[in-house]
Amino acid sequence: MNGKTNDSLHWRRKLTNGEPITVVALGDSWTYGSVAEGWYEARESAMNPELIRGSWVMQLRRRLHQLNPQAVVVNSGKGGWTAPQALEAFDTLVAAHQPDLLLLNYGINDWKRPVPLERYRADLERILDKAGELGSASVLWTSGPVSALSGETYGWHSPMKDDGFPEPFARFNDTLRELAAERGLPLADAERWIEAEWREGVDISGWFYDSIHFLQIGHDRIFACICETLDI
Repeated sequence: MNGKTNDSLHWRRKLTNGEPITVVALGDSWTYGSVAEGWYEARESAMNPELIRGSWVMQLRRRLHQLNPQAVVVNSGKGGWTAPQALEAFDTLVAAHQPDLLLLNYGINDWKRPVPLERYRADLERILDKAGELGSASVLWTSGPVSALSGETYGWHSPMKDDGFPEPFARFNDTLRELAAERGLPLADAERWIEAEWREGVDISGWFYDSIHFLQIGHDRIFACICETLDI
């Protein structure tokens, strides 16, 4: 266990006590920071996520630093990546950092490729198992909603043409919800947060950059949802 414990709240005690703590954010472009403030600068500098000041990951880093200057937040997000790719690269993206807390999300690219839903679930489970073997706690979160012809377009003028996809995107986020419930893990359900605003009459059509990415406001919502889930 590398001197760590599987206690799911050990990271919180370390955060509160001012001890060194490492958080790894593992995911796709939503984690990397696509279209948030600083994204264009990052593209011109070898895709350096450290330049994406508006990403939810960088916002989380600033928040945790306020609470504990010894907190380290690692952005292991890779645009276009899937759960199978993340599992294959786990040692480099996660284990090398020996995290106390893993923030995990995949689904968008698994849906688009498509990765079979059963493979997606199995690889997420293995990632969670491997994180537990390191002594890391895990939190799952959902991205989206996406604008797709098979479901809601949310007013976006160019929704994803997904009629030929084996599964609707909702099945992938539902898998994250199922895993969180089955394993007793916290879930930051950002998709439902944003959908709730839309159902209450908020026009989110201008939030979209394309059918699957939001502008800065989307990262702000993810950050807020994760902070509420972590109670920080």
